[in-house]
Amino acid sequence: MPSGGPRVPNNPAMVSGPGALSARTDGGPSQPMMDLPDPAYGEQSEFQEIQGGAPMAMEPSAPPPPGLRDPSMRPNEPLTEGVPVGPGANSLQGVQDVMQEDMQAMVKYLPAMRHMAQQEGTPRSFQLFVKYLESYSG
Repeated sequence: MPSGGPRVPNNPAMVSGPGALSARTDGGPSQPMMDLPDPAYGEQSEFQEIQGGAPMAMEPSAPPPPGLRDPSMRPNEPLTEGVPVGPGANSLQGVQDVMQEDMQAMVKYLPAMRHMAQQEGTPRSFQLFVKYLESYSG
């Protein structure tokens, strides 16, 4: 929502008149009306009517985004910023550290887990997890 007080137009009237006295209050078209260079009979008025029906395109106010070959706009930021690998924010290093600590803490339960993994009907995923955990028991 816009802020900063009321928007008072400079040129047009604040309020349009009624009926035949009505006029634009938004400042008018953003570009001047154009004329055809060599119109046939009736084309000029039709062309003017078409232009008045829709707002004209304005020049883009923002510069185009940089291309792939342009120099970086953030030269001190790692390429892996924002992705879950390598240096930069959102790196997996912190997650990997926590996982390493958790695996070391679970090693003390390894004898009971080995026993459960050898039981009939134990899911294959649990058996693989126990094998994975054994790699941390060193």
